[in-house]
Order: sequence, then C-alpha cells, then structure tokens
Amino acid sequence: MTLEEQIQEVSTDIDEAKRLIDQTTRPRIKQNLELQQRKFEKELIQLQEKLQKQQQQQLLQQQQAAAQAEEKTASASALPTATRSYTKDISVYAWDQNDKFIKVYVQNLDGVGNLPENQIQCSFEKRGFHLQIQNLKNINYSLKRAHLLHDIQPDQSTFKVKKDMVILSLRKVESKNWECFLQDEKKAPIKPLPKLDKSKDSSEALMNMVEEMYENGDDDTKRAIAKAWVESREKINSGAAEPRDRMRPGIVETPDFTIYPP
Repeated sequence: MTLEEQIQEVSTDIDEAKRLIDQTTRPRIKQNLELQQRKFEKELIQLQEKLQKQQQQQLLQQQQAAAQAEEKTASASALPTATRSYTKDISVYAWDQNDKFIKVYVQNLDGVGNLPENQIQCSFEKRGFHLQIQNLKNINYSLKRAHLLHDIQPDQSTFKVKKDMVILSLRKVESKNWECFLQDEKKAPIKPLPKLDKSKDSSEALMNMVEEMYENGDDDTKRAIAKAWVESREKINSGAAEPRDRMRPGIVETPDFTIYPP
C-alpha cells in the first residue's frame, strides 16, 4: 500500500471515530474513541510528513537527472566543435587532353576513395566547374575554376573517384588542341619591334622608334623604357658613362633589350 493510500485509510478512520463519538452516550466509550481519534490523527501527521519527504527526494532526483541530461547534451554539442572541419581551396592539380576530353587530376587526397558518394560533388558549366569534397579528415576541399580556355559540354562531363585522387573529364565542344587551361594563362602575341626610319636623322629616328615602342608596349615595357632612359641620362650627366656611351648618348638599355643609335 502506498503512502497516499495509507493516508486515505487513516483519514477515513478519523472520520469514522468522529461519527461514533457524536453518536455514543456512554462517557467511557466516548473517552476511548477520542483517545483512538488522537492516535489516528498522530499517525496521519507522521504519514503526511513521510510523504512530503518522499516527494522532496523524488523532486531532487528529478532535478539531478535533468542536470545530468543537460550536461550530456552540452558535452555532445561541444564534441563537434572540437572536431569542426574547415574549407581548403585546392590550388595544385594537373591536366591533360585528348581529342574529346580535358582530364583534370586532383591528387594527394588520401582516403577520398572511402568517402560516401554524397560527400563528393562536382558541378559543370559551359566555361567552368566546381569540385567539392566534404569532411575528408575534417577538411572540406574545394576546386573551382571559371573562364576555361574553350567551351565544354556540362551534361557530358563527369568525374571519377580513385583511392587518393579525383579525375575530372571535361567534354570538349570542339576537338581541337587547348594551348592552355584557362583564358588568363593564354600568352599575348609578341609584338615585333618597330623598324628604324633610315630616311630621318639618326637621333630623331631613334627617338621616334622608342616613342612608338612606349606607346604600343605594355605596362612593363613602358616602365623599363622610362627607367632606362632616366638612368642613361643620369650616367651621361654624371660622367659615369663609358666613352662609347658618351659619344653615342642615344643608347637605351632595358633588362630585355638595348637600343643603339645608328
């Protein structure tokens, strides 16, 4: 019998004792009933105190259990933080080609062949692709390239996962040789040096040729010509130039070429 049931029984006994006390006319019996009623009331108080302690103990246990559960939850949420992955851009790869495909070899990915398929994805576009490898030893790898030299066919481009590498197969639109992989890797054609106009005075012709080189040259060429011209004039003015240079002050020297007047 639970404490609640015992309390209910004793309360019923007290009510019954009160009822009998009210009904009896015999003093001796009434006195005994009142004595029994007090015993019941004392027992009732003891049971109520016992029930209160039991309820407090149960409440304390519940609070302790809740605290332990909260601590476990906090520990579980802190664990991924300690092993949180980060993203690393892939900058080193190799590529090759045949008549139909450009092959991109992404190497040094130890264990990539053991990853689930959904952790390795690659999207293809007309002039680019994006390879993503999720949570390979707590590292997310990314290789994104745009502005390919020529168009590819995204729907016919694929990738294959090996033990420690990923191979991309980019389907060419045209079966022609790629001289480089990206557009910005394509070398600009080398501009021929302007010819010296022999019909003009040598100094004037040289100046015109240098001016044409400066106007048509890229930024590096312009800086080289300007620097060489200034240094040449400083040498002449300081007297540090070679005798030949003093006799022919129109010399322009750059790291790539030297121009002598005729």
